[in-house]
Parts: sequence; structure tokens; C-alpha cells
Amino acid sequence: MTELVSGRDVLRQARALYAHYRPAVEPTGMKVAVIRFTPASTDPPDWRVRLEASRISAEQKIKSFEHLGFQADHVVLPPGVDRRAFREVLEGYNADPATRAIIVQFPPPRDLAPVVDGMDPAKDIDALLKGRSPYPACATAEGIYRVAEPYATDRPAIAVVGGKGFVGQGVVNMLRANGHDPMTLDHGDRLERVRDADIVISVTGSPGILTPDHIRPHHRVVIDSGFVPQADGSVRGDVRAEAYTVPQNITPVPGGIGPVEMATLMERVVRQEVDPNVVSWKAAPGPYLERARFTADRTTAAPTATATAPSVAAAARLRGTARPAAGAPPASAQPAAAPRLPGRQASPRLPPQGGGGPSR
Repeated sequence: MTELVSGRDVLRQARALYAHYRPAVEPTGMKVAVIRFTPASTDPPDWRVRLEASRISAEQKIKSFEHLGFQADHVVLPPGVDRRAFREVLEGYNADPATRAIIVQFPPPRDLAPVVDGMDPAKDIDALLKGRSPYPACATAEGIYRVAEPYATDRPAIAVVGGKGFVGQGVVNMLRANGHDPMTLDHGDRLERVRDADIVISVTGSPGILTPDHIRPHHRVVIDSGFVPQADGSVRGDVRAEAYTVPQNITPVPGGIGPVEMATLMERVVRQEVDPNVVSWKAAPGPYLERARFTADRTTAAPTATATAPSVAAAARLRGTARPAAGAPPASAQPAAAPRLPGRQASPRLPPQGGGGPSR
């Protein structure tokens, strides 16, 4: 049975862990600035969708910082804002001693992206400046790594789909820094290679790019970091809906990695400004079987799980975000492997994500 790995549980844990810092923070007037852009009515639909995801993410960040007692400036720049105006906003927050952290929601308009490099590195809480930031990766990438790590204690095969994008690079770097050797898939690579992995991480932002042809019952966990708002008010992730009941564990969209990103940002700002010894939130894994034991043990009524009892949410707790979980049939009853995808099946050229990008 597929277990849903709830990012909302992680965020609730973080809010409880860090709430007691509020009385110390609130009187100081310390501030966090979250800057985002708005589309023009004439902009292409895909750009408007990306900025709508950015809006949702910014509002979640504002709530998270205010929960800790920080003042949170939500700066909404109008369509057509020029470099000079954007630079003035950024430099104002750089110079303001009360502003302790700055987040520029990605993506900025292309001609404004170079201005982001003018951010004060000491205030770059989301690693937008990469090597000049105090942090090794954006909050989304760190959150993904921390969710994946409890499933990876025996150095299993890990695939990162979209590994050359901004978030993907951060995930890959953190995995490598901690002794893993992930398979990195990106534009031009054949996506069916994810079948060979034990853990699948997808950060493309391409709705439904991973299907039941790619996701397998032996996958310990599938981490979906996609978040694309739809016209009907729903959102879609990188994993197609019909693949949700295939792996052993999966992060839902919404309610998965987005809240984990918020928990990571909360922890970072508390550690940076209040308590360098702050307790870190933890992601406990759901139960899973190693691939070598999967075929033999999958048919048992109550297989011995490699991991401890899960702290994941049941479908009902995700308030409609989850699909009904279903037990996968034994390996002997699985259909034959899907044929190789025609041509060079892969994710499209990946836009920058995370680092202030869409929340899920």
C-alpha cells in the first residue's frame, strides 16, 4: 500500500518546535522581505502560471515568518518593473539593519535576473547567490534531501529528474556531499532509466512527466517537487495521478515538499538570528522494502518494513490532496516492462525553480 509522506506534518512539527522563539523575536522588530513579480495580462499563459505559483509560495512564506514573530514585508512588483526600480527595492533592504533576510521569488523576468546578484549575501537565506550564500542549497533542495535521507541509509540508487536545474543542482550537491552518487537526468535523457533507481526525486515542474511507465512498485519513495496551478484551481505535480498508487511511499502535490520548504526556512532564520543550536525538524520514513527483498516479501500480508513506523499522513488527513492508496500486486503479476519511450524522451529545458520558487 502506498504511503503518503506528508509535508504538512513536517510543517506542523516545525511550527511547534519554533513557536517558543516568538516572544524573543517579536519585540526586536527583525524583518524578512519577500519580493515577487506580477505578470501582465498580455504575458504568455505559462509565464502567468509560474508567477501564480510564485504568489502562492510568497504568501506561505509570509505566514511562516510571521508565526515566528518576524515582521514580513510582502513586496509585489508590478508588470513591466524596470531594473532601476527593482534595484532600488533590493538595495533598500540590503541597507536596512532591521531586515535580516531577503527572498526574491523565482522566476524574475529575464532582464531583471542579473539584479538579484546585488543582494547582500549575508541576507540570502534561500541560497539564490549559490556560492556566495551562507547556505549550500536553496530551502527546497535541502528539504528534499532531508525527506529522502532516511530512505537512503544503505546507499541505494537515487535518480534526480531535473538535476541540472536550480533546485536539482542543490539536491544533487547535497546528496554527493553526504556520500551518495545520484543518477542525474535532464533534457535529452531517457526517463525510463528511473526504473533502475530505489528513490526517485523529480524537480522539473513539468506536469505529469513521470507516469506508470517510469514509477515502479519497488521504489522506496518518490519525491515530487512539481507545483503547477491549473485553471480549475487544482495543482499538478511531476508525477501523473495514475502513478500515485505505484511506489511504496510518495510525497503528494500539494501538501508535500512545499510545506517542507517552509519548515526549512523557519529553521534557518531561527538558527541565523535567534538560536544557533535550534533543534532541527525530522522526517521519519514510511515503511519500505529493499529491492532485493521486494519480490519475496511483497506478497506477505504484513511484510517486515525496513524503516520504522511512519509519521506520514493517511489520505484523509491531506484534505483531498491524496489519491486512494492501493496495494500493488505481487511482482509476478506485474505487467511486462513498458517499451522504451520513442525518441529522446526527457524533461524539457528546465526553468529555474526553488530558491524562492513555487511552493507545493
